[in-house]
Amino acid sequence: MQNQKTMSTFSIIQTALKKKFPSLNDKTSKVVAREAVLAPSTRMIQITPTQKLSKEDLSHVLAQEIDIHHVEMNAMQAASIEHINSGTDSTQEYFSWLEETTNILRHMTDGYVTYDDAIERQTFLKETDQREAELMVCLGLYESCKSSVAQEKVKFIRYKLQKLREMRTSIASLTSSDVNVDTHESECDGARPYYAYFKALKNVPFGYEAPASKKAELKLTHDLDEDLSPDFAYDVYLKNKMLDEMLLEDEKESLERLKFINEENSDNIKENTGR
Repeated sequence: MQNQKTMSTFSIIQTALKKKFPSLNDKTSKVVAREAVLAPSTRMIQITPTQKLSKEDLSHVLAQEIDIHHVEMNAMQAASIEHINSGTDSTQEYFSWLEETTNILRHMTDGYVTYDDAIERQTFLKETDQREAELMVCLGLYESCKSSVAQEKVKFIRYKLQKLREMRTSIASLTSSDVNVDTHESECDGARPYYAYFKALKNVPFGYEAPASKKAELKLTHDLDEDLSPDFAYDVYLKNKMLDEMLLEDEKESLERLKFINEENSDNIKENTGR
C-alpha cells in the first residue's frame, strides 16, 4: 500500500482552473494560476481571449470550485452513508468525515484488524491529507477577496479544517497500520472516549464546539494551531507557497536543461572521436 504524494498548491489551483474554464490549455492555465495568487486584488486577469476577471473575483470563483467540486464528488459516492444527502452543501463533507471516523475507530478496535479495516484507515488518511492542502488553498483565496461573504467562508472552512485535524490525529494515534492482527483491550479502552466524542458531533449542528475541558482531556487542541488562528494571514501563506513552488520548478527546469546540454556534448564528443 503506497502513499500518494499530496498535490502542490500550484497543481490544486491549476486543476480548479481547468475544471471551471475547460478551454484553458496547460500553458495558459499556468499563467492564470500564478496571477490568481500573486496579482494585486484590482488587477484584471485575462483568462480566455474573450473573458477577463478581477483578481478578487477569480480568487472567489476558484475557492468555490476547490470546495464545492470535491463536495459534489463526495455526495455522489455517499449514497450509502448515513445522514448524507445529495447536493452541494459543504457541511455534508464534514458530516461524512465524522461518519468515516467513527467507523474506522470502531473497526480498528473491535478485536481484530482485517485487510479491509486497514485499507479503510489508510484511504481516509491519504485522501484527507490531500483535502487539508486543498482547504488551506481555499482559505488563502477567500481571504484575498476581503469581502464579508468571503470572510465568513474563511471562518467556516477554518472550523472544518480544525475538526478534520482532530479526526486525523485521533485515527493516526489511536490505531495501527498493521494488518491481520488482534487488538488489545487497552487499545479499545483508549479509543472509546474519542469514538463517543465524534459520534456526539454527528448529532449537533455544524460549528458546535465542545467544552474546553473535554477537548483538553482528549488532548484535541488543534484550535490552538498557529495556522488556524483568526490572525493567521492565509493570503500571505498562499503567496509564499506559490513562490517556493515556482523556485523549485525553475531549479528543476535548469537541471533538465543542463542534463540535455551535457548529453548533447557527450554525443558530439563521441562522433568527433569515433567512439
